Amino acid sequence: MKVTTSIGIVVTCLFLAACEKHAESTAGTTTPEAAAAASPIAGTSPSIAAAPNPVPAGSGAGATTIKWTTGDGTTGNVFVSETGAEEKPFTSGPTGSSDAPWIQIGVNYEFRLYNSDHTKLLAKVTVTRAAQ
Repeated sequence: MKVTTSIGIVVTCLFLAACEKHAESTAGTTTPEAAAAASPIAGTSPSIAAAPNPVPAGSGAGATTIKWTTGDGTTGNVFVSETGAEEKPFTSGPTGSSDAPWIQIGVNYEFRLYNSDHTKLLAKVTVTRAAQ
């Protein structure tokens, strides 16, 4: 009985020592997954998307939601051009979403994400509307 108890105590001590050593060796480290979750902007590429796209057919104007991110936390400016016409300001910010409730059949809407001073195109998406 003494031998069994002694072995049990030794095994328990070794187990606790190993756990403590592991905790010390990993203290202050972060897994790549945890780092990405803690900093959603870090390592993100600029992007812009529309949903739904194409906008479903129906009566009246259709609607889509534009979502964008500059990827680095800097302010971006979103412009829209209707079938090649001069682009117009749509919205701005480092990341966000805005509704476009005026989508018509037969018009191509190109949403363009630029840097803050409108000198670099970061991303673009073309929105269309399904014919009835």
